[in-house]
Amino acid sequence: MDSFKVFSIFDIEKMFPDFLRLNLINWQKKGFVIKIRREWYCFTDQQIHGNIPWLAANLIYQPSYISLHTALSFYNLIPEAVYTTTSITTKKTNQFNTPVGNFSYNTVKSSLFGFGHTLFDFNYDSQIGLNNMRLFSRKILFAEMEKAILDFFYINHQYKTEKDIEHLRFDNSVLENSLNKPKLYTYLDRFKSKSLDYKVFKMLKVYAIN
Repeated sequence: MDSFKVFSIFDIEKMFPDFLRLNLINWQKKGFVIKIRREWYCFTDQQIHGNIPWLAANLIYQPSYISLHTALSFYNLIPEAVYTTTSITTKKTNQFNTPVGNFSYNTVKSSLFGFGHTLFDFNYDSQIGLNNMRLFSRKILFAEMEKAILDFFYINHQYKTEKDIEHLRFDNSVLENSLNKPKLYTYLDRFKSKSLDYKVFKMLKVYAIN
């Protein structure tokens, strides 16, 4: 099961129909495996891999994709370190504290869920980029920068004024060099939210993105 990185009881039983679930309890006691949540596990030595929480976030609460603070930090838009993996889901808003990390999920309606994300290789290396992904590696569903920004403002209603948006301290150089404005506007139109329109245009004004 090592190639699964994060696996469920049902993954095991598909490969080993005669598997005894009692083994998992014994292996936890011996420190071989870690129970993340309910039927989800990983091997103890896999826990040190930095992307285990991202993959776990996708799997333990489905459907979901990583967005909000985690994605904004990944794209170097915000200066703060992020210690909780943040995701978007169509299920109810929820939080889980687990042995491999803390997870939070915010709800959006299904019409806002099915676009604006991409699959990252589990072994993604920002120095190599996405063009060298391993074909058979696990994949992580992750918001594109434009969708992460929209999700953030859509979920966080408190950011309303230019002053509020200034306090976010978005990295201006990242916005200038990496933000795809046509894509941002295309995604924004799908939200059909005047308040979100207002916040996005305020953000572009505050950070002087033409």
